[in-house]
Amino acid sequence: MPAQQLVGAVAPVKSPYVAPPATSVPEVIDRLEEIEAYAEANEVRGQHDGVACFAFLYHTITLRVWEGIASGRFSDPQFIASLDVIFANRFLAALRAGALAPGAVPHAWAVLLDRRSDPHITQLQFAACGVNAHVNFDLPIAVADACTALASAPDTGAKHESYQEINRIFAEEMEALRQHFEATWQRLVDRGALARVLDKINDWTVIADRDAAWESAEHLWALRQRHQNEDPFVHHLDDVAGALGRAVLTPVL
Repeated sequence: MPAQQLVGAVAPVKSPYVAPPATSVPEVIDRLEEIEAYAEANEVRGQHDGVACFAFLYHTITLRVWEGIASGRFSDPQFIASLDVIFANRFLAALRAGALAPGAVPHAWAVLLDRRSDPHITQLQFAACGVNAHVNFDLPIAVADACTALASAPDTGAKHESYQEINRIFAEEMEALRQHFEATWQRLVDRGALARVLDKINDWTVIADRDAAWESAEHLWALRQRHQNEDPFVHHLDDVAGALGRAVLTPVL
C-alpha cells in the first residue's frame, strides 16, 4: 500500500475489556476510566451503556479510596490496597469473560452484560445492578481472598474498621452519584415508574449491603480454614445476586 494512503489512518482501539488483571490501585483507577471511555465511544447506548454507568460510579468510589490510602484515612492501608485490587479484578474478569467466553460469566454479572444496551433501562438502574453484583457476589470472595493473601483472618487487626471506612466513603458519595444518574433521564419517566425504580434501589441500602458481605466473607474464611468445599456457598451468592440484578433491571422507560 502506498505510504501516502496511510496518512491520517487511525489505528483500531484495543478493547480494555480483554486486558489482563490490574496490579495496583492506581492501575485499577486507570482501567476503570478506560472502560468507561471505551464503552461510551463504542457501545450502542454510549454514556447510557450499562457498563459505562457502573464504571463511572466505580471509578468515583475507587478514587476516594485511593485518596484515603494516601492520606492515612485507613487503619490498615495494606489490607485495603490488597482488597481494592483483588475486588476490582473480579469485575475485570467478568468483563473479560463477557468478551472471550460468555458462558463463563457469573450470573451476577451476566444480567448487566446481557442487558447493557436495553433502551428501556435507566443509567441509575444499570449502576445499581453493577453495585449489586460487585457487593453481593464479588465482595465476600474478595475479602476472603485478601485475607488469604495476607495470611490473616478477617477478625484480626484493623481490617473490619478499615472496611467500614469504605462504607462511609460510599455513603458520602451516593447522593451525588444518584443525582448524576437521575439528571439525564428523570424527566422521561412517569412518577409511578420512577417510584418503582427507587423502591427497588431503596437508597442503595438493600443492594450495597456491605455488612452482609463481610459476614459472608467470614463464612468463606471459616470454610477455607476447615478445608471444606466453598463452591456451593459461592454459587448461592451468585444466584442471589443474579436474581436481585434481574429485579433491578425491570424496564421503566
